[in-house]
Amino acid sequence: MVKIDLHGLNYSEVEETLANLLINQYNLGNKDFEIITGNSEQMKSLVEIICKDYGFRVEKSFNKNSGSLIVSSIEI
Repeated sequence: MVKIDLHGLNYSEVEETLANLLINQYNLGNKDFEIITGNSEQMKSLVEIICKDYGFRVEKSFNKNSGSLIVSSIEI
């Protein structure tokens, strides 16, 4: 599982870069991601919106880490 750490990025930087990171990794054959968001609910909401806009499924972290989200591609 690919980890994408968003620590140190502000909201506008996440808006500008997250979709490209996900698409590039997906094109490399990676289908599952752990996105490290920190505990900011606003950041988690932003990540969820971006991921869903690009056709990825978002779940809470499997290891009960409240500072990350699990993102996976939706296979058609």
